[in-house]
Order: sequence, then C-alpha cells, then structure tokens
Amino acid sequence: MKIIPQLFSFNDLKDKYKTPSYFSSFVYRAIKKEEIKQIKKGLYAMINPTTNLIFASKFQIACHLFKDAYLSYHEALEYYGLANQSFVSICNFLTKSHSRDLIFEGVTYKSKKSKYDICIRNRMEEEGIRVVTLERAIIDSIDCISLSGGLEEVEYALSNINILNWNDILSILRVYNKKYLYQKVGYLFETHFGNNVPKEFYCECLNHIGNTIIYFESNKGKSMFNSRWKLMVKEEKELPYELF
Repeated sequence: MKIIPQLFSFNDLKDKYKTPSYFSSFVYRAIKKEEIKQIKKGLYAMINPTTNLIFASKFQIACHLFKDAYLSYHEALEYYGLANQSFVSICNFLTKSHSRDLIFEGVTYKSKKSKYDICIRNRMEEEGIRVVTLERAIIDSIDCISLSGGLEEVEYALSNINILNWNDILSILRVYNKKYLYQKVGYLFETHFGNNVPKEFYCECLNHIGNTIIYFESNKGKSMFNSRWKLMVKEEKELPYELF
C-alpha cells in the first residue's frame, strides 16, 4: 500500500487512484473526515490526527506551489539557522511563474519572479524543499534588504556565519552584475569579516563599484559617507584595521 505524502497532488497518487475521478472521490471523503486540507486546487496536505494541524511546514508548502519554486532571502536565512526572527504570517518564494498571493492558514505565500537559476539545492526528496545555497542566500539578502527582514537581520546573519566560499560569492556577483551590490557586499563583508576575506575578493569588488554614491539603509541629512565603498550609511562602521 502506497503511503500518502504530507503534501500531494493527483500525480503523486495516480498509482493508487487510476483516474482523476477516483482521486477526486478520495479527496472529497478525506476532506469531509478532516484527514486532509486543500491548499489550492490540486494540492492537498495531510492532517496530523494528534494535533489537528497539517504535517507540512510553510517552507514545504511554498516549494510545492510550483514545480520550480524555491526559497531564498529571509526564508533561506531561517532555513540555515541565521535569522534572528521568524516570519510568521508571510512566506516568500521564487519561481518563473508569477502568481497571485495565496493565503493558507494565516500565512500569505508571495511569489517573486526568479531571474537566475543558479546555486539552488534540490532537497525535495529528503526535506520537501528547494533552497538556495548559503552563499546565494547572503547575496540575495543584501541585494533585497526588504525581503530579508531589514539590515539588522542581514547583519545578524553575517555575525553568525562561520565560513563562506568566497569564490562562490564572487561567481554569484559576476552573474548578477550589479555595481551597487558589489558596493554593499564589499562594505558589509569588510565590516563583519575583515581580513578573514581574501584581499583579492575586496579588490574585485572595488574594481566593479564605479563612481556612483548610493544611500545604503540611511536617510539624507542623517548619514555618513564611506569613501572606500562610496556609500552613505547610517553610521561609520569601525573597521578592525587597515586591510590593504
């Protein structure tokens, strides 16, 4: 007898229910008995009879909404244990198929169109999720602070990271090819990691930043200028010592 997955569609059970009509009959009866819940048309979740809650997590649900859906930004920081806070009522995910927001059991699932299919770990068989690598999670979070819980949340993550692959970071930056991102990454890495980052990493970032001065989570009139990275910041971060 085939075990029913925590999250499933007709394709997952077509060996057991040969036709869509048989499957629909099963779904109707199971919902009526409060054994499963419908998340959206064609996607269902098993209910834990002990707690009367579904087994699946919000991360697993997000990754099952589309065949190519995956996690990044704050959701990835949460996955890697680097988030200081948890987003209780919202879950962002990336996919090539933009869709309307989906609300299920108090959580709003929001899609963001994916531009890059790089550094994605497929953990569907083991954990029921797809998630970007730690390196991409950090770069994405710096790239879009608003989807990452704010600058303090990103800096909390950076303060709790033991090791990163600097070559992977540079590879991602080259693909994204955003001058302001080189500025932000170089500034934050220099602040948090200092000389633990290879000199060549900072050199490459500096070679890509250009001459544009940008405001980084700061307000005009209440900012300080970081001349090295051409950033207006809330306050001048004290570097551990001169790097080079």
